[in-house]
Amino acid sequence: MTGPRVVIVGAGHGGTQVAAELRAHKFEGAITLVGDEGVHPYHRPPLSKAYMAGEKSAEQLALRGPAFYAEQGIETAFADEAVAIDRDARHVVLASGRRLDYDHLVLATGALPRRLAVPGADLPGVFVLRTLADSDAIRAASAGAQRVAVIGAGFVGLECAASLAKAGRAVTVIEALERVMARAVAPEISAHFEALHRAHGVDLRLGTSVGALIGDTHVEAVETHDGARIAADLVVVGIGVAPNVALAEAAGLATRNGILVDETLRTADPRIFAIGDCACWPGP
Repeated sequence: MTGPRVVIVGAGHGGTQVAAELRAHKFEGAITLVGDEGVHPYHRPPLSKAYMAGEKSAEQLALRGPAFYAEQGIETAFADEAVAIDRDARHVVLASGRRLDYDHLVLATGALPRRLAVPGADLPGVFVLRTLADSDAIRAASAGAQRVAVIGAGFVGLECAASLAKAGRAVTVIEALERVMARAVAPEISAHFEALHRAHGVDLRLGTSVGALIGDTHVEAVETHDGARIAADLVVVGIGVAPNVALAEAAGLATRNGILVDETLRTADPRIFAIGDCACWPGP
């Protein structure tokens, strides 16, 4: 390869598309795509829908065929997490100890699920959904579960609820706000989806906040702030996400609800860009 060296940290949709677009636009320098999940990049939206329902395989979720990366001259490190950025030396340190030199660095680290900050949130049987492994774990746990509680009635929560109800589980959705998907859609759309879920047997508890998760060695119930207990042997927490900025912050890059970038996605460091859910872009 000739030309500058580009390292892309984050092998989700954003990072993978950056690599593909560079080659499509005749970039001839070295490209290294770094991920931490140990699998080839894949579409995340089906994790709560077709994949969780068993209607699609992991292979069908792939963003690109396995041969794509070699054919395009894109080096991959899909099981070696980036743990540090040395901006002075211009290299990324991986968990294995390997150092990747760069002329330009693209951060595409995405977002992480928000964790429930209540007693019992770390009990076995409590899950969040972001990765293929998370979806696999929920599917496996649901095989032995009868009563499922989904905390959060956003897109991910309702999609998980629909998939698990379709699989024959008794599903209760607990939402602190007064309507489903309240932060994203108009009241009329909320009402439509509320009616749809209720028609399929989902128990919706709106305007209800969670006080604790109950259980000794495994989750057994969700306790609401008004003292009610909702039995559950599987809990899925879907209360939103936060930009994954830890790597950027440790490197001294400015963040505010994401890594701060300009209109061209460049950070205050002219050699580092950020894209996707981890970036805070100055759109009006």
